[in-house]
Amino acid sequence: MTVGEPAPRWPGTVEVDPILATITPFARDGAVDFGALREYLSFLHRAGVPAILVNGTTGEFASLTVAERKSVLEHAREHWPGQLIAHVGATACGDALELLDHAHHHADAVAAIAPYFFADPPEAGVREFFGVLLARTELPMLLYNFPRHTQTPISPALVAALAAEFPMLAGIKDSGGDLEVTRAYAATGSAVFVGSDGAAARTRELGVHGIVSGGGNPVPELPVRIAAAVRDDDVEAAARWQAVFDECRTLRHNSGLTDTAFVKAALAERIPGFPAGVRAPLLAAGDAAIAEIRARLRDEILPRVPGATTE
Repeated sequence: MTVGEPAPRWPGTVEVDPILATITPFARDGAVDFGALREYLSFLHRAGVPAILVNGTTGEFASLTVAERKSVLEHAREHWPGQLIAHVGATACGDALELLDHAHHHADAVAAIAPYFFADPPEAGVREFFGVLLARTELPMLLYNFPRHTQTPISPALVAALAAEFPMLAGIKDSGGDLEVTRAYAATGSAVFVGSDGAAARTRELGVHGIVSGGGNPVPELPVRIAAAVRDDDVEAAARWQAVFDECRTLRHNSGLTDTAFVKAALAERIPGFPAGVRAPLLAAGDAAIAEIRARLRDEILPRVPGATTE
């Protein structure tokens, strides 16, 4: 398969680990920087990343227009040879349907976050919202649980009910942080991908299929190595690489930056000249913060990351 050719589509399932949640690079004028996007996707591919999720939270989807989300997906498809999941979630069902129809031509699977802004909507309404998308999709779909942002938790009972009715429901991306809920999702029989870098080495223990990592972007070799070790039942290797991954997580948490701002600042160490800009209401890292993050990565973390080089 060559870059620009769609990857073979999943027949109603999503079974790949890890999935990297991509960022959206912006030029100085605030427009999407498609040149930087191409370099970045090439960097992830060389690191062995098997699958990406485009236009998710890490990609600042809520700050992108529908037209921009379509353009980002089109460019990703053109330059990404692996599996590609397009996030099509939106508050307006009409926007989500428009993005879903567009994704049919460019993605291998889709994901949809719960509708947000309306806090604690009735579960019957959430089921109706997802039902409209699931009845329309031609691609396997992951639901996306992130109640801290949406104020709309997706219950395991709802996942089970939707899975029984809609065969294209492949599973759920769970960024809720409640392991009891995560295990309850897994008990429904649906594929579960955890939005936590700290769970990378524990996927077997948790009974989940893998992780979706945003924080792994600056060190994609680590989630790739951890997933391989888990598949090989090499507990020691998984724990060893997880320990290094955790150091990167600690650096991110201690930076005082949002996850997206940190990831973009750190990517500048791996891809020279990579733009660190984010869109309001997020704030980009300042020059001093970028310099410190790059130095910590270069001196303390990257020397222990297998195959890590600066572009």
